Amino acid sequence: MMIFQDWHTHSSLCRHAIGNLEDYVKSAINKNLNLIGFSAHFPYEFLKSIENIPYEAYAMKLEDLYGYIREAERLKKKYENQIAIRIGFEIDYIKSQENSYKKYIKDHVKKLDYIIGSIHNLETEFGLFPFDDENFLFLYSRFDKIDEIFELYYETLKSMVESKMFEFDIIGHFDLPKKFNKKPINRRKISKLIDEILEIVKEKQIIIELNSSGLRKPVKEQYPSTEILKIMKSKEIPTLLGSDAHNPREIGYKFKEMVLILKELGFNKLANLEKRKMSFIQI
Repeated sequence: MMIFQDWHTHSSLCRHAIGNLEDYVKSAINKNLNLIGFSAHFPYEFLKSIENIPYEAYAMKLEDLYGYIREAERLKKKYENQIAIRIGFEIDYIKSQENSYKKYIKDHVKKLDYIIGSIHNLETEFGLFPFDDENFLFLYSRFDKIDEIFELYYETLKSMVESKMFEFDIIGHFDLPKKFNKKPINRRKISKLIDEILEIVKEKQIIIELNSSGLRKPVKEQYPSTEILKIMKSKEIPTLLGSDAHNPREIGYKFKEMVLILKELGFNKLANLEKRKMSFIQI
């Protein structure tokens, strides 16, 4: 029997999902998962130069941090005989402010099992660009070609994995710029950037999640692509599963298909995290 664990989930706390934390736990139990990870979007309001984006709709409020941890710990104890619960955050990496979150996480970091590092916004000459928000697709015309967005994204991702100040355990949705089924023209150049990042990831033993939410998006493909997964396998880069659920019904989304892809590529284990220490489970 396959063991399924969902490490990337959200709730109404992030203000763009539905259902409370307990709704997600119940869904995970009903779907026979043996573990669910809470990865609430870390707040934005302490960041600078965010006036041009609707950050209130992107993440939880600072005032909700303590309540989130308390509720997660309560559920962890309540359901300890039915499912394992891990507590984490998904934190946005913004290069010019890569250290600003630490002041606000320091009271909670000892209670965390993991942190997902993600990039949803790119720093540009016209301000922050929420490239994965369909309401900002009009800004794509500000770039001469789509490759510029991919290059900026991967250059930012490279800075994230090289950073000595931004602490995280998992890279979220590795090739997110393809979300709206937009693909780079000069794939060789982008592939070179990806390979440089994967070398650093290998050296630093960072996990890259296999995120099934891309199958619900216009691109109709998981993050990362099968091509990138092949390179990850050759470099022995660990992975784990995340649905990026924003609705309790999306828990464990297409996980059987994801595991089949992994097995076909030669993966035989998935990463597991507790108090930010990595172990593995067999698949």
